[in-house]
Formats: sequence, C-alpha cells, structure tokens
Amino acid sequence: MSTRATYQIKSGFSTATFYIHHDGYLSGAASYFKDTLDLMRISGRPLLPCFLWANERAELTDGHEAHGDTEYRYDVKKRIDGWFVAAYKRKSYDSDVFEMEWSGPIANFVSQHAKQEAA
Repeated sequence: MSTRATYQIKSGFSTATFYIHHDGYLSGAASYFKDTLDLMRISGRPLLPCFLWANERAELTDGHEAHGDTEYRYDVKKRIDGWFVAAYKRKSYDSDVFEMEWSGPIANFVSQHAKQEAA
C-alpha cells in the first residue's frame, strides 16, 4: 500500500529526514524501526545510519515539508534516557495539519505497533 511517510531523526547536532513511499502507517513504521533497532544491536552503530541501512526504500530528503503527499510524519529524537518517537497523521487529505497519534520510547512503539498486521 502506498502510505507515504517521512522520518526525521535528530541525534545531537545531526538531523536527517528520510522519505519512504510505502507502509508509512503505524505498524509499517514499527517494522522499519524494529529492523533499525535490530541492526543497531548487531552492528553497534548509531540509529541514524542504521535506519538508512536497514530500510532499503528509505530516501534522504530535505525535510517533512519536501513531500506534500505524505500521510504520516515521524520525529525520532535521542534523549539522555534513550530514543523517542512521535508519530503524526495528516488530519485529512485536503489539510496540511498533522495530529499526534503516538509519542514515547521507540522500543515501546515497536512492541505496541509491530504486532499489528500490516493493512
């Protein structure tokens, strides 16, 4: 399904935004994040490059606003106590307003949403 989304990852002074054309709904994003966390555990590398390496369909982009057709936006931030994600869904197709759907630790996001069957 072509549910487009952008994923903005902030770590210290680095920020990168990725666009993925498919599976941008919560359970699809949880799958992308799960693959990222798995690669981080195996490689010992930081989240930002692991997101790109673990998700072959991820394309580096200028920011959330660079793609006007996205249904979801994800903000991932490194905090002292770990990685946190905020998930936003477009209010409607004729609106530029995004409403928060979920916020919390990335591991909790994965455990809560990856179990759902992808639509």
